[in-house]
Amino acid sequence: MPIPRRLQIVKPTPARVRELCDLCTEIERAIEARIPVESLLAKWHRTSPRTYTDADFANYWKSIKQEDFVREALAPLPKFDPELKYSEAYDVLEAISKVELPEYATSYYLRWLESQFPNSNMSDLIYWPDEWFGDASLFRDTKGAFKPEASLSTDQILAYAMQKSGRHLNDAPSGVSMPFPMPNG
Repeated sequence: MPIPRRLQIVKPTPARVRELCDLCTEIERAIEARIPVESLLAKWHRTSPRTYTDADFANYWKSIKQEDFVREALAPLPKFDPELKYSEAYDVLEAISKVELPEYATSYYLRWLESQFPNSNMSDLIYWPDEWFGDASLFRDTKGAFKPEASLSTDQILAYAMQKSGRHLNDAPSGVSMPFPMPNG
């Protein structure tokens, strides 16, 4: 399912992405040359709503491509949405779970889900439920592989997130099976 129109992030222009990729490269080179980067970071921060350090530029390449790093930096900070509908949260979670989004958008929407369901640790709930529940035996066999029958549905993930965060969406379905006990803490 696509991200609902009102929740879609504005895509930066290719020229803007290229401009920040060039600045990113300039920051990286300055770091490698041990040249102070404060003025370059100040220039970067005039564009990005999030704060970055020189360590971010020295290490991002270990996990994502430069263009995705830049697009993530250009994405807005997610905000709590008091008008959120269950179907919208469902569609966002589906898009993430089905890997329908580019990496930078997935990163944004994971942070967005966390802002909608505070303290729910959505990333672990989605990708590492054994960690989230604090019991690997619920989700992994004796060899450490995930048990397919233990997979959580989108409705179940949202039910756990709502319960953990204390935020219940009015139009959420009732009676969603929650087969595992809520973790302590």
